[in-house]
Amino acid sequence: MKTQSSLINLNNFQNSIFHFLFIFILSSQIIVTNSYLNILYILGLMIFIRAEYEYNWKLILLVSFYGLYQDTLLGFQFGFSSLFFLFFFFLGQISNLVSGKGSFLINLYFFSISVVLLSIFEGFFLFFSYSIVIDFYKVFINLILMIILFLFTKRLFNSFVSSNV
Repeated sequence: MKTQSSLINLNNFQNSIFHFLFIFILSSQIIVTNSYLNILYILGLMIFIRAEYEYNWKLILLVSFYGLYQDTLLGFQFGFSSLFFLFFFFLGQISNLVSGKGSFLINLYFFSISVVLLSIFEGFFLFFSYSIVIDFYKVFINLILMIILFLFTKRLFNSFVSSNV
C-alpha cells in the first residue's frame, strides 16, 4: 500500500547527496559539539524527511550501518544510534501513510511530538539510571531549533524534489 508521495523515487544524484551529507554530519560530531543543538536529532530529522520519499530495504540497512558507525565513532553502546535512526525512519513512514501527499502540518506534528517524547524518555533514563538531571532550558531550546530546522529543511527538500521530478 503506497501513497502517491512514496512513489516518488529519488534519483542517483539526490541519493548521493543525501548519503554524503549524512556521513559528513555524522563524522563531524567528533569536532563540532553544541549543547543547544543535538546532532543526533539533526540526523534523525534527515532520515525522517527522507523516509517520506523512499522506502527501500537497502536504505534500512544503510541507516542501521550508519548507526553502528556512529556508535563506534562516539563510543555509544552498539545499537543505540541504529535504533534511534530506525525510529525516525519508521516514524517517517507512518507519517507518510497517515498524511498522504500534501499534509505538511501532520508531518510537523509527528516530528514534534516524537522529539518531545524522545527528550522526555532520555531525561528519565539519565535521571533514573545515572542520577543526572538535564537542563530543561537546553532541552527546550533544542526542541525549538529542531522544529525550525524541520520547517526549513522540509520546504527546501520539497522544492528540490518537485523541481527535479
